[in-house]
Amino acid sequence: MLVLVTTAYGFAGRSEVHDGVRDVAALARDSDAILDADVQAGDRNVLVLGLQADRAGTAESARTDTAVLVHRPAGGGPAVTLSIPATLEVSRPPCRRFDAATGTYGDTVPAESRTAFATAYDVGGPACSVGVVQQLTGMPMSGFVALDLAGTPQLVDAVGGIEVCTERPVVDPVLGPVVEGSGTVELDGPTAVRFASAAGTADSSPANRVRRQQRVLAAALGDALSTASLLTPGAPGRSAAGVSSALSADGADAGEILTLARGLARSGADGDADTPVFLSVPVTETPNTRGQLELRRSEARTLFSALREHEPLPESATAPASRSAAAPAPGTVVDLVDATGRPGAADRIAADLRERGYEIGTVTPGPAAPGAQVRYSPDNTDAAGTLVEALPGARPVPDPTGSRVLELVVGAGDAAPVQAVPSDGTDCD
Repeated sequence: MLVLVTTAYGFAGRSEVHDGVRDVAALARDSDAILDADVQAGDRNVLVLGLQADRAGTAESARTDTAVLVHRPAGGGPAVTLSIPATLEVSRPPCRRFDAATGTYGDTVPAESRTAFATAYDVGGPACSVGVVQQLTGMPMSGFVALDLAGTPQLVDAVGGIEVCTERPVVDPVLGPVVEGSGTVELDGPTAVRFASAAGTADSSPANRVRRQQRVLAAALGDALSTASLLTPGAPGRSAAGVSSALSADGADAGEILTLARGLARSGADGDADTPVFLSVPVTETPNTRGQLELRRSEARTLFSALREHEPLPESATAPASRSAAAPAPGTVVDLVDATGRPGAADRIAADLRERGYEIGTVTPGPAAPGAQVRYSPDNTDAAGTLVEALPGARPVPDPTGSRVLELVVGAGDAAPVQAVPSDGTDCD
């Protein structure tokens, strides 16, 4: 009897958490934009969006932060994640205006050519985003999931905080240092949304941005659906409220969302049936005069056709977006402050950094400091993030009043600072 009661209580709690996912109307499986429909029958294609939170109280110009299409062919084979830049220039079809507060659609907004993909959600919500992706790829979407980062604090706090792994520190030009080290870190709700929404960091490539967001979701949703949580009185209700604040979906339940999040959190250059290989839509390297990335149409047609027809992926679809951003930009100059008190220490550090591609500016002595610090001004946030990534244990210190500041302070407590600079950070797989 105790086993039966416990099992029933757990199922009831699981159903309560599942019911927390907000239903939205997003899918249009009979769209005229779908190509090779017979060949694609049975494929599972899920569009996963990460929606931005207001950072530091400043409203974002567009809600869509990350967008990935997760493709699983019906006949098996490696899953593929296709990253779609929010600034990709698209021709948006006519869309019904979406009211995010009520989850309903209203009047039709006319089509617009040469606009950013991010405008699809701003104008027409889930349905318009799905419509643009189907028009772009010719692939039918059978599921839609949106993680609203603005609601992430409630989700994380509902499960009592989470633990996530990060390969490198996370530094944001507006938010400042979010995570100062690497490895497993504990996050409460406010810190989790900063971790997931940070931009301009050393790991700001599309693959890494998606990983950070999905690691937060996987940790929080995994805790919410854990046996311990489901059997704790009141916990499923709190989790359901948190899930409702952060997740909306069409054609995907909480169990599949958790599976997707765990797969996306590991996605990289190699993939299998559970862990998708990460590809990026072929786009130009630099924005056009409208500030938008343009599709490399010939390469894109070849890639989309291969996905639709279950053919081998073209060589041109190698995933540059999943590579680490550890190498400094050409011409990056670092000033050194020697606070070690050990003769010759700064010379060894300078040699190590030069091997990594840095240029060394001034080298000056400084007062004793307990550990390595990277001081930087807002205009050098990206360079500082890359430098911190290369220096295990270095602490980022922003200088909001300065300009063109990128300075490494080597502290007396560093036994072997920057002697072994890793190209890949902590292995979180």
